[in-house]
Amino acid sequence: MNQEEYNNIINLYNNKLITRENFESKIKALTKDILSPLKEYYRLACYFQKYYYVPKDKRDNLINNSLIFLESNLLNEKQKNIIKSAILNAAFSEYNYDLAETYANDLLNNKVSDKIILYHLAEYYTKTRRYDIAGNIYNKLKKISDNPLLNKNIESYENIIKGTRKEYIPSKKENIEKYILFMNNIGININRHKSQPDKISKEDYPIPEEIKDNNFNTFIAFDVETTGIDHSKDAITELSAIKVVNGQIIEEKEFIFQELVHPYKRKIPKVVENLTGITNAMVKDAPQIWEVFPKFVNFIEDNILVGYNCMTFDSKFLVRAGRLSNLVINNKYFDVMHMAKKYKKILNSKNMTLTEVARSLGIENPQAHRALADSITTAKVYLKLLEIEK
Repeated sequence: MNQEEYNNIINLYNNKLITRENFESKIKALTKDILSPLKEYYRLACYFQKYYYVPKDKRDNLINNSLIFLESNLLNEKQKNIIKSAILNAAFSEYNYDLAETYANDLLNNKVSDKIILYHLAEYYTKTRRYDIAGNIYNKLKKISDNPLLNKNIESYENIIKGTRKEYIPSKKENIEKYILFMNNIGININRHKSQPDKISKEDYPIPEEIKDNNFNTFIAFDVETTGIDHSKDAITELSAIKVVNGQIIEEKEFIFQELVHPYKRKIPKVVENLTGITNAMVKDAPQIWEVFPKFVNFIEDNILVGYNCMTFDSKFLVRAGRLSNLVINNKYFDVMHMAKKYKKILNSKNMTLTEVARSLGIENPQAHRALADSITTAKVYLKLLEIEK
């Protein structure tokens, strides 16, 4: 075969100077006298020029002839590795994960140095969530390649690690099932979120009702952590509560509710990560709010909900959580901040934050801006203020 002519035909096709039909006809004529399987290899390899991909309609041909290619003495090691890489891409594109895994492992174990093959391996291990393997390959590639597509892929990988980009999941339901089964078989559990129920409109959801009388000592102290302060856009990242019975705070499992939440259509800004300690990585696999909220409703029952600054902040986020979960709560709210403001001079608190007020009362919050610690601190502050009133 005339290699120069072969390359010229490929260049004409890549530059869109001939049709695909004409291109395939020319390649077929040029390779007709070559021995098999070299003939079949060159007829597929004419598509490999950039990234070792074959068109969708050629994938079956590639996979079906794989053993013929790989067992032939006419193909050298480099050509065989290119075939393996092309099969890896084709198999993964067709959701044949077991076949893709076979060739990925083979290429990885053979310690290939081809930049394009390493690029595909890194992409494959990223999509199958073996980030340690993908990271090692990307680090190797950084030293030997300045490929723009590679740089873009590295950026995507790093954003997944940071939690600012979603992990790979197929788009169609039947392929998602195959993917989850495969991932579970290799020891990586994929949390499947329940489908979101129909939302309740703003107009149909009850407005939070505040009570002023503090003649109770059995209640639920609660707190939410969020991606920001705008309840119409920001999302809950943590929801916690503690059940207080007859003025007794019992920090045992059955009296405590604490759940991280995957923020609805939001990412956690860096400033909020630093404030709360809750990172995007921590919540990337957490359940959605409509999976958490029903558990919260079962926990609170019909008790009074006691929060700090809850009428301005937390209650509004619970309303949005209820709307997204198609679940109405009619619990009454008591805002401890309103109670504390009556004693502002005694408390000597300038900003009247929960942490400041608690410290004035001799109560230490061990982990401010984490929902459970703030819930327990809120309960202690309320009970201490009751003592002051009496």
